[in-house]
Amino acid sequence: SKKLLILGDAAHAMVPYMSQGAAMAVEDGAALAEALSHATSADDLPRVLGVFERVRAQRAGQMQQASLINGTLWHFADGPEQEARDLAMQPEVLGQPFAESPNQWSDPVTQEWAYGYDAVEAIATELRRSEDAGPAKL
Repeated sequence: SKKLLILGDAAHAMVPYMSQGAAMAVEDGAALAEALSHATSADDLPRVLGVFERVRAQRAGQMQQASLINGTLWHFADGPEQEARDLAMQPEVLGQPFAESPNQWSDPVTQEWAYGYDAVEAIATELRRSEDAGPAKL
């Protein structure tokens, strides 16, 4: 019907291994406000809400995937996989510098995209792209 919008866990429940369930809901709210700020009439709603849906579905899917990976890593049975994980995490456990970690909470690359994400900018960028593409490209 295109007459209902759901946010947060109702739209994309998270497994707990990145601790991002509530953060996704906050991002949803900020992203929705940004999307709606680009609507000047009711006729604009399908376009801006379509952008909101695409951007948020991608982001939530990426976070869910990261959380599933972290959950797998944290629950290895004792044995070779667990030992390799522990060895790879040793520098951070010892307080030494490290460039990467299987622990996605502390891995610098994961931290950047997971915790440095700007939901408002993501929506604004995609709305600019959709405006440049015109209605036929949506």
